[in-house]
Amino acid sequence: MPAVDAPNVNGARMFGFVAGSVGDEVREPDIKALRDAVSGGRVSALYVFDPGPDGSLGDTQWIVDARASGSLKLLVVHGVLMTALARAADFVLPGASYVEKEASYTNEQGTLQGTARAIAPPGDAMEDWQILVNLGLALGVRLDYATAAHIRADIASRFGGIEPLAGLPALTFNRPVAARHWLQASNPSERWKWDFMFQDLPPVKGNVDPTALPVAPGMIALREVK
Repeated sequence: MPAVDAPNVNGARMFGFVAGSVGDEVREPDIKALRDAVSGGRVSALYVFDPGPDGSLGDTQWIVDARASGSLKLLVVHGVLMTALARAADFVLPGASYVEKEASYTNEQGTLQGTARAIAPPGDAMEDWQILVNLGLALGVRLDYATAAHIRADIASRFGGIEPLAGLPALTFNRPVAARHWLQASNPSERWKWDFMFQDLPPVKGNVDPTALPVAPGMIALREVK
């Protein structure tokens, strides 16, 4: 994955999936061996995880070509966009984008960070862990996870010696809250203001007579002086 689109390479390094240490330069991956194996018909099935945005995986045309030629017999794409790669797949598993799921990232300093779900996944889309749990059940492999929190706790227990990962169970995530009036719906940042600051006045819209608005407790109503 190109460095500009790889915010979680340090996390992969901590798991041992990628060589290198926290803070090392992110280089272009060498997937020549995989490409040769797919093109040569030595890979019976390929499962591609594409979290988006479109193009972040780099060149995937070679996968599309391998499926079209028949050298790749089965292509499964787990992603969030209907790309050329997804259109070439035998099965498309609709996942959740970064704003549709709870997630943790390890930044370039090795600091653990969490992002909360802002909106629900659309249609039949699921969070990635749910897809993998269901896929495991379909293949006869039971994964005993009911929530993303269970997975984070399991990671922390297995990799407790790695400081950032040990903090996974302590991550907290906000929950989406339905807007109660037009102002909250038009600008989510206004929700906090009305909930915690401007509680003395109701949200108003259009031309309003200020004298018709309620006076906050303890305040003295001002009168125009001519």
